Amino acid sequence: MKAKEIAKKWFESIDSKNFEGLKGLMAKNHSFQNPMTPSPIGRDEHIGMMQKMTSSFEGKHYLDQLIEEGNHVVVRGHWSGRHIGEFNGVPRTGNKVDFSWIDIFEIVDGKVAHEYFEMNPANIMAQIGALDQKKVS
Repeated sequence: MKAKEIAKKWFESIDSKNFEGLKGLMAKNHSFQNPMTPSPIGRDEHIGMMQKMTSSFEGKHYLDQLIEEGNHVVVRGHWSGRHIGEFNGVPRTGNKVDFSWIDIFEIVDGKVAHEYFEMNPANIMAQIGALDQKKVS
């Protein structure tokens, strides 16, 4: 499977809550670097984070651009959906949520070994009513 195909399958697995499929795409030494945790997290912690996110939000990833070079894939996209469950102490609001993101995957032996994810978490918190949106836009 080409690196771009792995990245597409990655987001399809998250959107369909197929966490076993997601785990199958991860290298055993998988690391996930993101703005929500102070240091990179491993495979099991990453899956736990995705399970929490998909129980708090219902929606879909849209892949706006994929760039593949060697064993790296850069994905620029956006996510759109609704806040359906408690998230970081904020009870369900039903609010529409939309945010953009950039994700860089390093593929080793057909698995995602390293992932570097960038987005603005304050944007999500503002959209669910936990922050003043004027201050984070």
